[in-house]
Amino acid sequence: MLQDQDIHKVDELKTDFTHRWFEVENILELIDIFNFSSLLGSFSFFKKQGFSFQYVISALLLLPFLGASNVNNVSSNCFEAKKDVFYRLKNNPLIDWRSILWLFVIKFIAIGKAKASEDSSSPKCLIIDDSFLAKSGKYIEKISKMWDHVSKKYLLGFKVNLLGYWDGKTFLSIDFAIHREKGKNEKKPCGLTLKEIKKQSKKNRSRDMASFEREKEADASKIETGIKMFKRAVKNGLSIDYLLMDSWFTCNEFISAVSAVKKQTIHLIGMYKIATTKFILKEQEYTIAQLRNKLGKAKRNRKTGYYYLEAIVLLDGKEVKLFYSRKGRRGKWKTILSTNTNLSFQAMLKIYAIRWTIEVFFKESKQLFGLGKEQANDFDAQIAAVTLVMMQHILISIRYRFENYESKGEVFKQAKVEVFKYRLSD
Repeated sequence: MLQDQDIHKVDELKTDFTHRWFEVENILELIDIFNFSSLLGSFSFFKKQGFSFQYVISALLLLPFLGASNVNNVSSNCFEAKKDVFYRLKNNPLIDWRSILWLFVIKFIAIGKAKASEDSSSPKCLIIDDSFLAKSGKYIEKISKMWDHVSKKYLLGFKVNLLGYWDGKTFLSIDFAIHREKGKNEKKPCGLTLKEIKKQSKKNRSRDMASFEREKEADASKIETGIKMFKRAVKNGLSIDYLLMDSWFTCNEFISAVSAVKKQTIHLIGMYKIATTKFILKEQEYTIAQLRNKLGKAKRNRKTGYYYLEAIVLLDGKEVKLFYSRKGRRGKWKTILSTNTNLSFQAMLKIYAIRWTIEVFFKESKQLFGLGKEQANDFDAQIAAVTLVMMQHILISIRYRFENYESKGEVFKQAKVEVFKYRLSD
């Protein structure tokens, strides 16, 4: 999750998406490259009368590039369709926004392969993380109060649980779930009074509606929805080398899900903080702190300046490798777990640094595309809004990929390493 202390560290990349790319003509050109008519043709039945499905989606994608946060802020002469046309589409519980996003991702990967000048040596990684989306209305469907790690306050909002894909050159957001938190206070479920809960927007959804599953996800655990997203990515045929995550997600359930994949070899790398977990080394059980003390004197990695320890241990019968690292002799120890027991400390750092790209995505999407700004009461509109932001980011990323990657690639990779080193040291 992107924290305040990281924002200024990645600020130098804010101009990677140039102003020229945000001109409407450029966006229309990108929409043409993605061939919307063919890409979204299977969804045309949603608009049997009036404006086509492709037209309405294209118009919604253009909003931030017109300087508008919603259709109410757009001049009436920009679009032929009235605002109700857009609201009806966003509120439609039959639209499978998850499939639409996947079509975009698959198209991006196909375009990337067709135009790539050379193969990237970087591993292909799935990255999972969550981010807080602040809201202002107590009557938004499924809304709750939850802890925001940036403002250090309990605020109204959602948590978006996001799965991203690093294809070796570009970060793509490929799947997500929106969550609320019920809390432990029965008198104030979701941090709200019973009267406020009763007044919240509600919609009846049947099992045959695409949004039925999205509604259920709101009350599921982020581990549960994260594993489902991981399995969908594998099922959809993505080439994956590693699944990367921070300490909140690193757990036995994810390790088991990664180990269960048979058609390709996927490894997990994640920060680890569960103090009570018992690892087995030479038939003896140790917590992560006990094990660190058992390993003796730390080595120094000259390239990074970190001191580190490493050990191959058993966790629930599975071999994993633990890395302990700290900056200087008095720095705070951080623990990273990997299911790839052949990794060196240096190689692990290089791969895990890719996780930082999801934090850049959250920052860019909130600043440039208004991620989290949707204030509609309908939960379907919230799902639509997040999906549209991810599609907008993909559109701009394809331009960045082929105009900017060759000249800035090395600088970008170095910046990732520097921010990652900072995070290990804080």
